[in-house]
Amino acid sequence: MAFMERPTFQLTVGAMIGVVGCVALNFWLFRVGIFWGILGLNVTKHLAIAYLCHAIGLDRPATAEATLVATPANSQ
Repeated sequence: MAFMERPTFQLTVGAMIGVVGCVALNFWLFRVGIFWGILGLNVTKHLAIAYLCHAIGLDRPATAEATLVATPANSQ
């Protein structure tokens, strides 16, 4: 990574608010009942995995890689 290049994983303010909201929602759901708390943890886990997969670029289309072609030497 170059000196001034943006890192691939960077938590924005909106994402941080989402994390705090998920944690607060999970605490509240566990106060309502154990079933709802586990269900909330499951949803939060899926949201976190989807965000991380998006951040590292798993959903980007594959780029064409440069291929090396062997050319015969010119022997005269």
